[in-house]
Amino acid sequence: MLPVDLNHIERLLILKVSSMGDLVHASPVAAALKRAFPHLRIGWIAEDRHAGVLADSPRIDRLHIIPHRVLRERPFGRAAWQTVLRLTRELRAERYQVALDLQGLLKSAIWGVLGGVPIRYGAHRMRELTPLLLRRIPIPDRPDRHVVQQYLDAARWLGAPCEFPDLYATPDDASAPEPPVEFPLYVPDAARQQVACKLAQLGVEDQPLISMNPSAGRPWKRWRIEHFAELSDRIEAEWGVPVVFVGGPGDNPLEEQLARLKRRPLRSLIGRTSLKAAMAVVQRSAVHVCGDTGTAHIAAAFRVPVVSLYGPTSPDRTGPYGQRARALYKRPLCTACPPNRCIRKECLQWITVDEVLTAVGALV
Repeated sequence: MLPVDLNHIERLLILKVSSMGDLVHASPVAAALKRAFPHLRIGWIAEDRHAGVLADSPRIDRLHIIPHRVLRERPFGRAAWQTVLRLTRELRAERYQVALDLQGLLKSAIWGVLGGVPIRYGAHRMRELTPLLLRRIPIPDRPDRHVVQQYLDAARWLGAPCEFPDLYATPDDASAPEPPVEFPLYVPDAARQQVACKLAQLGVEDQPLISMNPSAGRPWKRWRIEHFAELSDRIEAEWGVPVVFVGGPGDNPLEEQLARLKRRPLRSLIGRTSLKAAMAVVQRSAVHVCGDTGTAHIAAAFRVPVVSLYGPTSPDRTGPYGQRARALYKRPLCTACPPNRCIRKECLQWITVDEVLTAVGALV
């Protein structure tokens, strides 16, 4: 199968609806296509809980927002049908000619069908009913390769060069070099100013800071909260570098636990910022420390050194891009679980505070 010639296409829709880290990982596809075909109008459809990470991107012309809660809580209710009808009209009004599905699930592929897109390609592990809705792009699935490069294989197949030496220097992680890539994320000045005011209220002015995110989408992806409390206390006591915690509104219980466990005053913006402001905090950081969660990939996209803590999931494929050497990972040491399946989900907790402190110390 030969790809459509994008020189003769005006409008393309990217189908990648979740999650935050996945959206960051897939965003270089929009950059690659836009650079190769500047005339191309690129749309993207994503769920509202994650879409903000792509808002105002210079490489995305139109961002379509799916209110996921409406569709999830009562998928056959009136509000859900009205939402689907509205989004269908919105997509059809754009007259997209090509759809590129980077998720490979029914919840992404269906929007290309509803949007009336005549040419629909599937580029990533097509599952569920997607083979009936998409044309499979003939590129191999290589689990040993970082997912960013797997996504970019679709852009390469469509005719877009995917190296950006003029935008980013070669990553400094010599143990696992990755080709330089453009992540087209954008943080507005207003968000940076808001963060500067909030940090000043916490006693952080212009000095370097270390940001930490103690949360993750799954409980077994979360390093123990008492470890984060001890780590932040030791960083502030031994090095005098302020530590600022970030997270969403749903992470307020973690903030309460940190306040009880920390011996030093807690500096926290958990639940107190918009997503763009949280991105600004990460971008402002000298180092970011977190588990397997979206802010790890935001930090990597902004070229901020990130010390990431991984348990059952492998950082080789989905870790912070270009920073594999800073991902702490002990799953290979486990002898209790099968090699291809983690049962106990305890290996994340084998990472010690001293090990994380050493990794951070090498960067501070």
